[in-house]
Amino acid sequence: MKTDYFSHDAGYRWLRSNGKAGWSETDEAYDEQKSHIQETLGRLCLPVGSTILELGCGAGNITVWLARFGYNVTGIDISPTAIDWARCRAVDEGVDAAFFVGDVLDLSGIEDNNFDLVFDGHCFHCIIGDDRLRFLSEAYRVVKPGGYFFADSMCQPVKAEAIKGYDERSRCSFRGDAAARYFGLPDDITAEIITAGFRIIRYAVETEEPNSNIVIEAIKDER
Repeated sequence: MKTDYFSHDAGYRWLRSNGKAGWSETDEAYDEQKSHIQETLGRLCLPVGSTILELGCGAGNITVWLARFGYNVTGIDISPTAIDWARCRAVDEGVDAAFFVGDVLDLSGIEDNNFDLVFDGHCFHCIIGDDRLRFLSEAYRVVKPGGYFFADSMCQPVKAEAIKGYDERSRCSFRGDAAARYFGLPDDITAEIITAGFRIIRYAVETEEPNSNIVIEAIKDER
């Protein structure tokens, strides 16, 4: 299927010029995501100073928030506008956070076994088809043995008529002729993560409208 991941940059340009907080538009819209991550960090007992990578960090709303707690954070996003926004946010809030423009499907600039936690900044459901295994394989490569992967992703069941451009057969929504979001079955999403090498420790599906969400915690076992 055709994709256009870079089209997110135009969205970020509009959001920034119109005074929005980030992709989710308001600070309050990030509260649920922060709650999921905070619960996960509590269960995983990651100490202050742990290294964390956010894939698809956008405007840095979550990455900068984590930096406030003393974590050593890095964010990557394909959108130059988002990364500039994230860097400005870190400066404005007086925290240390590294941000760079890059492709989450190719983290070749990052060494193997580098992070204690890699998490999906609501990016995984934007990754389509065979690219999904590339995304997960790169996440697995850069996580330390004994480190963790966290995902918070759109999934089935969905209210199809409420999702613009939704195609039942592919379980994707489309913008024009490009697939934009994938709403996988929870079992399919967990199977993808296991195929990449992770062991799932916990997952939960939150059934909502127009789409449900799956929250997954996984570990890269030491060998």
